[in-house]
Amino acid sequence: MKNILRPALAALIGTAILLAVLFGRGILSAQGAQESVRIWSDAFAVPGVLLFLSGAFVWIVRQGTFSGMGYAIRQIWVSLHSRSYREEHKESYSEYRERKLGGEKSPFLFLLVVGALFLLPAVALSIVYFFV
Repeated sequence: MKNILRPALAALIGTAILLAVLFGRGILSAQGAQESVRIWSDAFAVPGVLLFLSGAFVWIVRQGTFSGMGYAIRQIWVSLHSRSYREEHKESYSEYRERKLGGEKSPFLFLLVVGALFLLPAVALSIVYFFV
């Protein structure tokens, strides 16, 4: 059930964004086929890019890209406390990184897949837009 719920929720959010862009751009008052195709292309591109880049960001974070900044902020925070607190929370960067990357990993592949599924019609409609 959990395997279906996350992609379905991402698709539902993407569809809500798609509808917001469609009606925000005025699809009902579009003048001509070329403008309609452009609006549809934009409507599919916005949720596609948002979902795909969200998945890519989660993947980047899971690789430990921002571990150094987190460690630096933690060390600054620890240095502002008493000596006993500093001794209690003494941790090297390698220990910090191992602790942060060793935890439970949240899935992100569904964001990439759902985002790509929204981007496919956007690309196809963009191609159609230039030939209409």
